[in-house]
Amino acid sequence: MYTITIASPQLVYATPATPKTIHVYCEMGLDGGGYTFLTPESVVKLHPSELSSMFADKASFLLRVRKTDGTQPYAVLKQLPQYANIPLTLGLTDYTGYNAPINTVSGLVGQQFLYFGFLSKRYATNNNVQGLQVNGFNNMFTNCDRNPNSHFTLFPNFPEATPSTYHAPGSFCDQIFSRLLPNPSGRVMPPQIFMFGETHWGGCGCYKQTNQISGILSLAIGFR
Repeated sequence: MYTITIASPQLVYATPATPKTIHVYCEMGLDGGGYTFLTPESVVKLHPSELSSMFADKASFLLRVRKTDGTQPYAVLKQLPQYANIPLTLGLTDYTGYNAPINTVSGLVGQQFLYFGFLSKRYATNNNVQGLQVNGFNNMFTNCDRNPNSHFTLFPNFPEATPSTYHAPGSFCDQIFSRLLPNPSGRVMPPQIFMFGETHWGGCGCYKQTNQISGILSLAIGFR
């Protein structure tokens, strides 16, 4: 299924049900390895059932951030301990059970996307403590109005459409990106793996997208 050498973490994943070839990047070191990062082109080529067959670990995602200084720090993202029994969700242009990404309702940016869901509306439509774990740190906020946003979304944005101007700054988002760690090897992924992204939390959490965060160019999120 995989073709890989230690010297080159890039690989080609050929989905067994179809003749097409999907180009991805595989992280074999951080957090025990095994994380797959899709290229923007793969988001368009894949069928949801094919993505589902690649997504087995519902407990963690691996965030990589492409910064203006050339570094690509990372964060292992998980549910907060009190929600650890709730599986993470990965959707291909699909957010069933979750709130819609902002950029899906503001033009062409959201024609195709990868949706990384944490708490579904079933759990997030509450005035309680919510959030996520970032590199072992419990990053939390209290949902003040039961608005059930709890996601990261990545957009290939092939039309080069102008993203939303919506913003809801908050320390919750700041803390997510302040908890990034440098990867010990300094190895960087190819820039074409990264995409425009948004993250939205609450109800009194925050909303940020990559063009609103100082020092950050784009995001990539791996799954396994």
